[in-house]
Amino acid sequence: MLVNRKEMPGLTSVSIMNMILIGFSLTLTISCEASNILVSPLIGKGSHFYLSAAIGEQLLTRGHNLTYLVSNAFEDHVRQSRFGEMFHYEVFKHTIPVEDIHQLFYNLSRSISSRGPSNEYMVSRILFQTQQNDCNAIIEDEILMTRLRSANFSSLLFDSTWVCGAIIAEVLNLPYFAVVPYPSPCFHTASEGSGFNPAIVPSIMTGFSSVMSFKERLFNSLSFLIYHNLGIQVTLKPYRTLCVKHGLPDPYDLMKQTKLWLVNNDFVGEYPCALPPNVIPVGGLTAKDPEQLPSDIESFIQGSGGDGIIICSFGSILILDESNMALMKIFVDAFARLPQRIIWLLKTSPPFPIPSSIKIVPWLSQNDLLGHPQTKAIFFHGGHNSYYEAIYHGVPAVVMPILADQHDVSSRVVNFGLGLKLDKDIITSDLIYEALHEVTSNSAYFQTAKMMSANFRNRPMKPAERAAFWIDHAIKHGTDNLELTGDSLNIFQYYLLDVIVFIFIVIFLSFYFAIKCIKMTFSKLYCFVHIPTKKKTE
Repeated sequence: MLVNRKEMPGLTSVSIMNMILIGFSLTLTISCEASNILVSPLIGKGSHFYLSAAIGEQLLTRGHNLTYLVSNAFEDHVRQSRFGEMFHYEVFKHTIPVEDIHQLFYNLSRSISSRGPSNEYMVSRILFQTQQNDCNAIIEDEILMTRLRSANFSSLLFDSTWVCGAIIAEVLNLPYFAVVPYPSPCFHTASEGSGFNPAIVPSIMTGFSSVMSFKERLFNSLSFLIYHNLGIQVTLKPYRTLCVKHGLPDPYDLMKQTKLWLVNNDFVGEYPCALPPNVIPVGGLTAKDPEQLPSDIESFIQGSGGDGIIICSFGSILILDESNMALMKIFVDAFARLPQRIIWLLKTSPPFPIPSSIKIVPWLSQNDLLGHPQTKAIFFHGGHNSYYEAIYHGVPAVVMPILADQHDVSSRVVNFGLGLKLDKDIITSDLIYEALHEVTSNSAYFQTAKMMSANFRNRPMKPAERAAFWIDHAIKHGTDNLELTGDSLNIFQYYLLDVIVFIFIVIFLSFYFAIKCIKMTFSKLYCFVHIPTKKKTE
């Protein structure tokens, strides 16, 4: 600390020494409270990694040390990112060659050009099997587990998509916190006692809003019951053998022992539902104020004049190959007709002429582009991070969902008035052009986007800061005061079935004895009235 003694005439050498001692003691306090936190961000790829990395960045400012467990297939990708020097890393090895892992994700990207969910289902099934094998390999890698044990971690943060994070934490005897990257927080945290009501809260992958018809409510209720009674069991079943082998609790019980659920949701862009205290909404973890763009990108934007630009970003879902060449031509034809310039995220440029109004880039800083005043809209696949970045920066959207929860994001875009939805199975250049023209020319979308942005930004802490605060708080003070006691109840007690049965029995017996009493009373009255009459007649 530099102090100008001329500006502070009352400052003596003794007081300066006291300030130095106080500062030193504060430094010691921070270092003493620092914790080593292990993070399992799935495999270290894409949006799942960036969510946990955003939280980790804020935990660093609180004095904690972060170690990320990533796969050998994406180790280089992580180390070459801006987070490469920020965290420590431990690497696990996939049970199949790295090239095969990359091919799996390449095949998943083909879902954009396939009709129906067949390709998505096939690749997802293989990915689930790979995750199970990877988890088994991690737990049985004695050298890796020895290193993790000796690192003296205080807790573990994991992506709820992969239950292996909870299994690793249990083996290491660590408390653990989950990041939930999907929409519908009450659906994913129902095991924590979230007030999930299928009448007003849509289930995942239904694409419904909070206002449903009878048919939708029926389907939504069945979807919830089937998933929570069958879907979860099917997902967790492969891990049960591993848990039994190592003497661990059932995977479902392990998930319920999660101390904090950091859900990537905010009720500015999510349907309301009741959350327990240990479920913390931190939607928009990757959204932040924009930074300066590269000069070539800035020059391209400024050349758009008053028309501005549109971002086309389908993440790693949209790739250039023979399966979607026709789709690329549809995109180009639609973009060429728009007055705005287009910045398009695409690893490889198409082998046909591209108009000068379209700039294809292999990588883009989407958050910085969304924060540019010349950005008029984003055309994307319904990624959850992109959705909240668009809200944060107040940018209207056109969404074309491809798979999984992207259909849920698209329903929120439409129902909150942020933009429009397109169906990939019937897509044409006219439909793309009309949707983008509508959201960029109709001021209603712009006004809704700015209103949502103002609401979203008016918070005491940014999402990543809020997540880091609660993790820090949980490490220091525990979460006993935040957790509901529902786990100690069986299904009859939790849903008050025993109480309801008891009340019905009491009501039934009350009516039964009341009717008996009434019958006996009327019988006595009847005898009392008719006996004298018989005597007079005789």
